[in-house]
Amino acid sequence: MATARDSNRVRPVPSTSQRAYAQLREQLLRFKFLPNQKINEVMLANDLEISRTPLREALNRLAAEGLLIDRGRGFSVPGLEPAVIFDLFEARQEIECATVRLACARAEETELDELSDFLDASMAESPDASVDRLMELDIRFHDTIAQLARNAVLRQTLANLNDRMHLVRWIAMEGRRERTQAQHREILGHMRARDEAAAMAAMRNHILHRNEDIMAAIKSAYGHVYTRETG
Repeated sequence: MATARDSNRVRPVPSTSQRAYAQLREQLLRFKFLPNQKINEVMLANDLEISRTPLREALNRLAAEGLLIDRGRGFSVPGLEPAVIFDLFEARQEIECATVRLACARAEETELDELSDFLDASMAESPDASVDRLMELDIRFHDTIAQLARNAVLRQTLANLNDRMHLVRWIAMEGRRERTQAQHREILGHMRARDEAAAMAAMRNHILHRNEDIMAAIKSAYGHVYTRETG
């Protein structure tokens, strides 16, 4: 139980490197950099008003997470090469099938009730909700399943995959709200029935997996970022 002393304890102040990491990660997920763009460390250090050492620490951390590529003499933003994107979607599909299988066996009924309440609230969102908001809700649904799987490694792996494919997932989310919500309900229904096979099949069907659909999303993603850049 938390004590008064605990609540009054001063929280550690994030280091310069941690703040730079958080800012850059947000910018990468918000498409502030173009695919394959080289990172100008001098300009970036000036923009963030930090020295090169903490900036390099932040860049190395982002590269370790796959959000940047270390070219040896500098960093660049990953491209949207189809082979890489296909691998990311395939990996996500396998991880999500594993988490929903484990969640079927390990989740408490009260936790599934809470997930159902969350879906009710999600479906009540305004029809004009932004794609960013829909992405937030979708990620939370899948993260909750990963949490119910009781496997921290699988959950962290899924979070990293979502970061690395964020742009393509964002594009793919457009126009899929009703379909996505219906599929979430179907997945939860199978979880309530403790039907692991059916839950995995529904999850596999839910995740974008057809090559032609992924390719269409990649093309749209390129169009989106370059339109933003020239608009």
